[in-house]
Amino acid sequence: MIEKILVLGGKGGVGKSSISAATAVLLSDLLPEKKLLLISFDMAHNLSDLLSKDIGNTITPITSNLWAIEPDANVYAEIYTKDLVNKMKTLMKQMPLVGRIPQIEEFIDTTFTSDSIPLALKNAMFFQKILDAEDNNSQDLQFDIIIADFPPTANMITLFEIPEDQVKVVLKYSLNFYNSIKGAMQNFSKMFRQLFKPFDDDYEKRKELGKDIFNMMVALENRGERISELIHTVGSLRLVSIAEKPSFEEVKRARDLTNRYINLDAIHINMIIPKKHAKKCDFCGQISSIQQRYLVEIKSEFKNEKIWESNRLKEEPIGLEGLKNLAKEIYNDASASDILNPKA
Repeated sequence: MIEKILVLGGKGGVGKSSISAATAVLLSDLLPEKKLLLISFDMAHNLSDLLSKDIGNTITPITSNLWAIEPDANVYAEIYTKDLVNKMKTLMKQMPLVGRIPQIEEFIDTTFTSDSIPLALKNAMFFQKILDAEDNNSQDLQFDIIIADFPPTANMITLFEIPEDQVKVVLKYSLNFYNSIKGAMQNFSKMFRQLFKPFDDDYEKRKELGKDIFNMMVALENRGERISELIHTVGSLRLVSIAEKPSFEEVKRARDLTNRYINLDAIHINMIIPKKHAKKCDFCGQISSIQQRYLVEIKSEFKNEKIWESNRLKEEPIGLEGLKNLAKEIYNDASASDILNPKA
């Protein structure tokens, strides 16, 4: 059973991926008995660069208890839709008269494809698959802690909502369409029903297919409820910002839009210019002056949350050692419990 889901969000370019990776690497050291998964939902995945290891669309071992993945959402969307597509096509083909209309099959072919599903919804499908307890029971790897690098706010909300994707919406529409036609035909005269009787030989097959599709939709709804409850129960949002106005405004917006889905536990203020360097040049001093002003505003705005500050490093946090250096800069000597439950 998943014990904690750490979600890092915020404006692009503020260091979410680096902090996500650094947090995962540090926790893997502090909690050797736990299994951790690091996921990137950024369109421009860079975990491979940060970890200096090819990762891609497979769950890849990083350390003895840490794995990472940069999921290809198209692959999971294709897996997710395939069975539904085939059942709906069969159902439509077996409908009296309607199944003989070529436009129906064309409608299904063009609607039920992974290409027609927005990226955010594809990511939501993958996120559901990873988090779903029933799926995890059948996996070889069952993770205790998940660290997720989320996209900027708009797409982050979509992932939290676990929305009804296009496939499900169209399925409902199609089933309503099917049932309305069937109901209308039942009101026709006996003579008219006799006229179409040759087309109605597959009634029992259609009935069973309808049950299958209905059960699949019920399962989807139940799955969404399970996952929403899981995120609300063990999810922990950490918003990453730099001490500048656009980023500050973004984390405020993200807090307000996500508070119904997940608990906000911490704010990371990243890329601060060290004071000793701010004194060495006018440019650095001017930037530092702006940062210090926004540091005060951020701390005031988020006074009820844990705030971690991290200075800009001289060297990029690349590879395990580089990420450990960044983690040290962020968390100092914090324990695993402090990191996982900063407001406890």
